[in-house]
Amino acid sequence: MLSCPWSTAELRRLSRHLRDETPPTQNHPTYGEVVTFYNDLAAAVQRKIADLNWPPLLLERPFEVTSRAKTLDTLRQKLQRDRSTPLQNVQDIAGVRFEAEMSLDEQDAVVNAICGTFGHDMAESVRDMRTDPHSGYRAVHIWLRFPSRVEVQVRTHLQGQWANVYESAADVLGRGIRYDEMPEGELEQKLVRGLREMSTIRIARMEKDRNEIAKLDLLVGDLERKGITDLPEELRLRLDRLKTRGKSNEDKLKTTLAKLRTFFEQERERRA
Repeated sequence: MLSCPWSTAELRRLSRHLRDETPPTQNHPTYGEVVTFYNDLAAAVQRKIADLNWPPLLLERPFEVTSRAKTLDTLRQKLQRDRSTPLQNVQDIAGVRFEAEMSLDEQDAVVNAICGTFGHDMAESVRDMRTDPHSGYRAVHIWLRFPSRVEVQVRTHLQGQWANVYESAADVLGRGIRYDEMPEGELEQKLVRGLREMSTIRIARMEKDRNEIAKLDLLVGDLERKGITDLPEELRLRLDRLKTRGKSNEDKLKTTLAKLRTFFEQERERRA
């Protein structure tokens, strides 16, 4: 991976400049220079992840790998929230995102593959927010250190779609809702609670059901490959019904999420 061209002291001075919004000096790099480095670092990680052999794991389903460095505003806000953390210790200053339609077990397998590719121990590098969500946000994050830091977010399609809606909501209801804060109005608070529960209850339950269906489907497939074809017809029918119902529920949820995102984007434009 790319080596950081600046010393810790130089980056600390830039951190103070960005955090306190003081005039720039000559003894630290510019934000533009640093963000270019982290963009290049994130892009290098993105390419390496995208080049892995994903079709066998995801059963030919499409996936998306994207990368970005933090914007000046979001980086400054982070430095101001935690004044003791210098820029080079911000874990997600360079970010990569992996999203795919996948079960929870497949999500675990993706995380394992990425950790193995970069030689990172899962016990030390993985933050699982599916059972311990942050402001409703559910995903699995991998913290890579080269020693410059990159955060890889691994999200299912539903986790990703919900996160996009919540980001749009934060543009309207206040960025603080991303950090467990609540807006002032009663109606706005009810809306935030509803969005969080949609993720932590509704989507979590749907993903658990999808995972169980996927395991049952794999079991049936393994038995058939071993020549055991006289499975009870009721088992096949039940599996088909579960798949159909699960897809129907997911499609309804996707429609709801798409409508919510459109609403918040329109509201943001109206208030601009």
